[in-house]
Amino acid sequence: MKQIDIEHTISLSNKKYVIKNSCQLFFLIAVLFILLLSKATAQSPTINSIAANNNTIQKFEKLELTVSLTAAYTNPYDYDDILLKGIFTAPSGKKDTVEGFYMQDFTLNTGSGNLTAGSDYFRIRYAPAETGTYSYVVTCQNNSGSTISVANTFASIASNKKGFIKKNFTNYLKFDNGDQFIPVGQNMGWQQNNKYLDFKNWTDKMAAMNANFIRLWQCSWGLGIEWKGLPYEGLKKYRQDNSFYTDKLLEECSAKDIYMMLCINHHGMVSSNVNPNWPDNPYNAVNGGPCTNTWDYFTNNTAKNLHKNRLRYIIARWGYSRNIMSWELFNEVEWTDNFDTYKTQIKDWHKEMAAYIQAKDPFNHLVTTSFAHDNNDAATWNLPEIDFTQTHYYNGSPNVEAVLVSGVRNYLTQFNKPTLTGEFGIESGNISLSTIDPNGIYFHNSLWATMLGGGMGAGASWWWDSWIEPQNLYSHYKGPSAMAAKIPFAAGNYQVAGASTTGGGNADLSFSPGADWGIAPASAFTVAADGTLTPGSTQLCKYLYGSVWNTQNRNPPTFTVSYPVAGQFKVSTAGSIGTSARISIYIDGNLVFDQAASVNTTYSVNVPAGLHSIKADNLGTDWLLVSSYIFTSLGRPINTYVVKSQDSMRAAGWVHNKQYNWQYVKDNGIPVAVNGAVLSLPGIANGTYTVKWYECVNGTELSSATIAATNNTLQFSCPSLAWDAAFTATNTILATTTYTFAGSGNWDVATNWANNLVPPAILTGGTTIVIDPPANGECVLNIQQSITNGATLRVMANKKFRVLGALTIQQ
Repeated sequence: MKQIDIEHTISLSNKKYVIKNSCQLFFLIAVLFILLLSKATAQSPTINSIAANNNTIQKFEKLELTVSLTAAYTNPYDYDDILLKGIFTAPSGKKDTVEGFYMQDFTLNTGSGNLTAGSDYFRIRYAPAETGTYSYVVTCQNNSGSTISVANTFASIASNKKGFIKKNFTNYLKFDNGDQFIPVGQNMGWQQNNKYLDFKNWTDKMAAMNANFIRLWQCSWGLGIEWKGLPYEGLKKYRQDNSFYTDKLLEECSAKDIYMMLCINHHGMVSSNVNPNWPDNPYNAVNGGPCTNTWDYFTNNTAKNLHKNRLRYIIARWGYSRNIMSWELFNEVEWTDNFDTYKTQIKDWHKEMAAYIQAKDPFNHLVTTSFAHDNNDAATWNLPEIDFTQTHYYNGSPNVEAVLVSGVRNYLTQFNKPTLTGEFGIESGNISLSTIDPNGIYFHNSLWATMLGGGMGAGASWWWDSWIEPQNLYSHYKGPSAMAAKIPFAAGNYQVAGASTTGGGNADLSFSPGADWGIAPASAFTVAADGTLTPGSTQLCKYLYGSVWNTQNRNPPTFTVSYPVAGQFKVSTAGSIGTSARISIYIDGNLVFDQAASVNTTYSVNVPAGLHSIKADNLGTDWLLVSSYIFTSLGRPINTYVVKSQDSMRAAGWVHNKQYNWQYVKDNGIPVAVNGAVLSLPGIANGTYTVKWYECVNGTELSSATIAATNNTLQFSCPSLAWDAAFTATNTILATTTYTFAGSGNWDVATNWANNLVPPAILTGGTTIVIDPPANGECVLNIQQSITNGATLRVMANKKFRVLGALTIQQ
């Protein structure tokens, strides 16, 4: 008798088994019976105990729960294998869910920086944002089921901690309590020797100068947590000694009020060309990972899920920390292989990962990323999930700070988000920075210019370990930190302002290109009478490409400029040059100069008085690197960087003797001081101002004067500038702390206010508006009014207040 195949399909726990004959069926039924019996007898997780580090926790400080479990799992770091959660209910009723994490404990020898291994635990970390009694439960889930603990409580008490850093409607950041956060600090990517002592030493020296910001990389040679090769253990197994060192660094930061941008991925991890680490990356298929090619890191679902698991661990372990300023998804992501080909997929990866962080992070830390070039990538920067932008610049210009500020202002205009100069430095070739700038002149200038040129804080220098530390340049942080405390950047919604100087003599006008390799973002530039360049110098390419090789990048600049008297146009080359490059200069369409180019050389042509078109080109074979374009006697000896409040009643700025730069001082010594200059600030509200000048070493006040602004312009004399000085200008009306509406009618009518003093459109912290019209009158808000955190709007009892305009009250 012929046997008939019978196909049976049996499902068990969402797994489908297909069999072909009755013998197989009998065997499988027996196997399934055993599996079902095993499943029926498998136990759900058991929470044996929960121990809190304290039952009384200060607001924004760390509650840490150590959870003892009996549970089956294969990998304690795999959130699909075992998931521990704490669900916290605040006094207000708000609920927060935080995930737990598995950790190896260590004992730290603070003298040697070495660790001794201890026990391992599951833990949950949380930071309360309210005062009062919190309740919480702990849940645990694995493949056998889930369990929930009985409710526990802890008390949250008041503290002086400012909370977490958040963005707002301005170009600056704020803490939860409303205080502004102006970052002043440096990159601190990895240790030089010891992973505890180095970071402690560097942060000690920063804290002594009131610096408050660092940028840390999670790299394999630093404090990375996932990589190939011992002491790493591969994918989804996170290195515990480095995690513990990161714990300790955040504790140091907490004690010193220093805030960290944590960079989670760096370009070399996913590059086979630029600082290539791809051969050792555990995501690489040759190492057993899911990615055949580097770009699969951004598209392969297995790779993305592995990355999300790592994000969950990072958020679970360090998300509690208010000293995490932001999560940075990638450092200079366009150095990854074939970026231009996969740009859209990389943008989509950023969107997905940023959204995932924001869904998992109950503390709402900011999210950012970074590129090496400022023309990459607008689509990523425009993502709503990316909270602020960054620029990274390395430039050989004597006045590199001008390039940094041009980049800041370009990004503010283009993306309308806060922006930070996340890395900067000068290109010194093979010469050490300690030789060409031993005292940190360009470092000093860049800190001041970026902070008062529109950035959300001072730019963060690279070379923390090889230059700032051995040259002991930390003192340069003291002045900007002191000045940041004097200026209400966020409360006043400060924005970039125009400024100019007269007097003090004439000087050459110099522009240093900011755009790196690739076709120049722009080729047509206008030099205005006030010395400004439109578009800015970041749109100028550092490279002049030749007529034979790399011709796809050719886009040489043409400058439209008016010389009041006859002068010169100069091109200064930097320290690198391609094959048979030439300097070729056209005036009004005529080739007037064409010569073989050399490194570190300045070439000049005479320019008659009047309006001209000047084109700089390279008719040679391959590229040359440009340090600067110079227009003689068209500039002023002082560079100015100014911001002003939205209501135009406050301003602050930095003025700089532009010859006091690393190149001039190296070649010529200390320059002559600039005297007799007058600063002009247009767009300022008319009225009387208190103008204060400060020296830039410690931020100490130099002088104070009362100056009247007329025709919406404030003019005042600059001090003698051997190097630089900073200033604030404050309308004396703002000294008034209370504005009282005592009349009846519209808000913007001065006679309705006591002493005819109408409050500014943005009421800043420490000031009060009192609404107190007569019994039969009313106050009608017919314009826009903003009440910032720390300011007060008080409507007296039984008084009528009607809003027809727009009233914004910031929390």
